[in-house]
Amino acid sequence: MTSTCDVLLSGGIVVTMDDTRRVLEEGAVAITGNRIVAVDTASALAHWRAGTTVDCRGQVIIPGLIDCHNHLFQVAGRGLGDGMALWQWLGEFMLPLAAGITPAEALAAARLAAMEALSAGTTTIVDNHYAPADVQTTLDIAAMLEQLGLRGVVARGMFGPYTAIARDNGLSPALFRSDTADELASMRACMSTWRSERVKIWPAPINVIYNDLELVRGSVALAREYGVKWHTHCSEARVDPEIYAQTYGIRPFTCMAQEGLLGPDATFAHAIWLDDNEVALVGTQRCGIAHNPMSNEYLASGAVRLRALRDAGATMGIGADGAAGHLMDLFQIMKQVVYVQRLATLDPQATHAWEAFELATREGARLAGIDAGQLAPGKLADLAVVSLAGAHMAPCFDVVANLVYCASGRDVSLTMVDGRIVYAHGKPTFADQDEVIAEARARCRELVDRLGTPVRGTLSKVMG
Repeated sequence: MTSTCDVLLSGGIVVTMDDTRRVLEEGAVAITGNRIVAVDTASALAHWRAGTTVDCRGQVIIPGLIDCHNHLFQVAGRGLGDGMALWQWLGEFMLPLAAGITPAEALAAARLAAMEALSAGTTTIVDNHYAPADVQTTLDIAAMLEQLGLRGVVARGMFGPYTAIARDNGLSPALFRSDTADELASMRACMSTWRSERVKIWPAPINVIYNDLELVRGSVALAREYGVKWHTHCSEARVDPEIYAQTYGIRPFTCMAQEGLLGPDATFAHAIWLDDNEVALVGTQRCGIAHNPMSNEYLASGAVRLRALRDAGATMGIGADGAAGHLMDLFQIMKQVVYVQRLATLDPQATHAWEAFELATREGARLAGIDAGQLAPGKLADLAVVSLAGAHMAPCFDVVANLVYCASGRDVSLTMVDGRIVYAHGKPTFADQDEVIAEARARCRELVDRLGTPVRGTLSKVMG
């Protein structure tokens, strides 16, 4: 009996990441509309007839990768701000750049980063956009993600009033432009205006450590009113819990637990410096943690307690984290998940390739709150196809190990989101690649020149 579908990807190795973690050596995936309708061997699906058939021989079909924490606009400063720890990097480089960027510059940079991400097999991005964060620019960023064909979230970053912690730790007041009431009113305007199935808007107080506590409370209340998650940074630098405790007399996650702010709707970037009690609280409340190993290495922030957090019950995903991660390539991030944990613990079994791939797919989907992250009937048709043709991919015994340790985003030949091909044959489907790159180059150069942002790092200091 013949079955029909819209798209049939056939002949490649299929890494399903389903509940049994099936790997089909010569498999096929059938898609109708925006859902997967069948996953099996190519021979078992030989009776399927499709409007479009994609020959995937010599390639791997994988679930689309989920970027759980990014700042797409920060690509405007790619390669700058080298040789600084977090608070210095924020105070001297990133926040001044963010305060000076125009809406057009931010949109051009974010579009470039989003295009890079989808070309590297990323299908969902949680974009913690905070500059500029006016209502119109926030909506424009959301529209840009939708126009490119991505799935995602604009987690609108809110600074609110200029707090003593921000002042005392060298952060400029330039981004702390609104009081709590105005910030939350703008957040509500974004959430009530925007309508999309693929791209959502979440409240995102920028950082629990230096945000006004009332802003955090109000953000969580808004998220719960609208039935969405909320997002923030917390305990990224070693000094963060101590700074927080000096002001509030309590560690940040303990405070949030007492305030009733934790839960499956709470998602945190970094969460590196947690004590045992905080780990238990995060796990018990099933919070989401976006692990950003490339950024954490670059800023010398530390290594997340991956095993402890997962064992406690936290949902863990991974993120590229903007200019501190440099590349919108989750294949690079996956390998760093493994390397960071092994180096931090001196234990070669601290984690492994399959766990890193799980964080980038099905666990990332859980954190983002989407019905994706695995190739299984009924799931959203978000996937990528990765070539095995390069010398760096041969031989291939454990395909997931090759994907994590050997592959890069440049090996991706096709990206599909919501049943639509959004990247193929080296080009995005819904944007002019050359125009996007040219505009971003021009606008980012104009920004850096106008602000006088230093274009050299601290190499001269290192070399004496």
